[in-house]
Amino acid sequence: MTVEDDKGEEEEKTSWRCWLRTLFAGSGAMLAFVFTGMVEAQSAVLLPQLKDKDSRIPVTPEEETWIASLGILTSPISAIISGPIVDMIGRKKGLQFFYVNIGVGFGIIACATEVWHLYVGRIICAFAVGLEVVAVVYLAEICTKKQRSAIFSVMFTLAATGVLLTYVVGGYLPWNIASGIFSLACFAYLIIQSLAPESPAWLFKTGRIEASIRSLQRLGRSNSGVLREVDLLKLSTQEKTEKFEFRIFLQPTVWKPFLILSIYHFLATASGAYDIMAYTVEFIAALGTSYDPLAASILLSVIRVIVNATAGIYFIGSVSRRLATALSALLMTISLLGTGLYSYVYREAAPGSKPHEWVPIALMILNIGAGAIGVTSLPWLMSGEMFPLEVRGAMTGAAFVIGSGFMFLFIKIYYIMLEGLQMWGLLLAWAVPSAVAVAFAVWILPETQGKTLYEIERGFLPQGERMREPPQVAPEQIEIDVTKNGT
Repeated sequence: MTVEDDKGEEEEKTSWRCWLRTLFAGSGAMLAFVFTGMVEAQSAVLLPQLKDKDSRIPVTPEEETWIASLGILTSPISAIISGPIVDMIGRKKGLQFFYVNIGVGFGIIACATEVWHLYVGRIICAFAVGLEVVAVVYLAEICTKKQRSAIFSVMFTLAATGVLLTYVVGGYLPWNIASGIFSLACFAYLIIQSLAPESPAWLFKTGRIEASIRSLQRLGRSNSGVLREVDLLKLSTQEKTEKFEFRIFLQPTVWKPFLILSIYHFLATASGAYDIMAYTVEFIAALGTSYDPLAASILLSVIRVIVNATAGIYFIGSVSRRLATALSALLMTISLLGTGLYSYVYREAAPGSKPHEWVPIALMILNIGAGAIGVTSLPWLMSGEMFPLEVRGAMTGAAFVIGSGFMFLFIKIYYIMLEGLQMWGLLLAWAVPSAVAVAFAVWILPETQGKTLYEIERGFLPQGERMREPPQVAPEQIEIDVTKNGT
């Protein structure tokens, strides 16, 4: 079967057996987002406890910013090295290392008695966050295109669930006990991850064709589905030289998606979405309302989970990437402008004396919900879709480096910007990149929804080359025994 045959047919109907096996195989990668959500949100509940007068580890304002920003500091390092490493050792081993790494990081935080212990634990956890790249690549490679859209759509629901669990467990339990619970959960799932199959695409890329077939069978693919996948994998690799050449990074299928994703990450981060996540409790307090900051933070987190589990699944799984980004950015712009204007008008009023105090909270709920359907999720997910197979691990890692680097920068300078611009000025400043993101979605962002990874790759080629017929794979090239059941 060739790609031309596939274009004329509907994607094979995926059986429940295939769905269940794929979900089990991908569960470790999916739950990685729960744990990275915990890392990114931990500072929001950790810092208020450390600032308490009875804290066993008192911290200064400068130490606070380091504790918050260190949760992302080393993730660019792990993201950039994890790509080439998992291209060599495999996606499954990369995910196993993720669980070991993040479990150790939370364990160190749980046992901390001095500030530098917290620094070390946060740095190790941040290193694990960078390994999230492996989860994105693994999921992209074990799923059919329909499964990919559906599973990618729930990944940020899981991340939001991790944030919510952090606010509840870390907000009402002592921070060291909460960190100990997180650590034990990481090591528990390491055992389950060891049972998952390796990525069929990675096995094929490394020349282990039979192992790739067995992996596809373990994922519940039908015989025709296995042949179709092998056909696409051959098309993705047959024109590549066996010797890796660095000039591949100059090809439009590599540099174009990298540049686009870099712009997307900057706009998403500059809109303040991650600052709000890292400093939620203190951010709510700085809005100057009379609502309890922790209770309001939990409410925002619950809304984030609900939106991710409903509208987020729909938009990421069914709506075009361009429309989802444009609508998300537009609603974020409206909410930030509204909250900024409210904060400016009542900047001198004391908490409890402002009229309609629910307004900024409601607008922040809109902001978080809007981000969930596009801007705060898609740049991370699309990196696993947009790069060619031979550099997918490395370039997904490189894109993650850019995103996490921007996150570290903006989280670290949050207090500086807040002091210099005041709350109303900061909110209005965040609205500018949100508005730019609307135009970016309309005129620049490529569409990946409903396309195979091979189709997405061809979309970055020059127009003339893109219109050429892809090379055909002769039937005898894919005569592989698919009658045996995978184990």
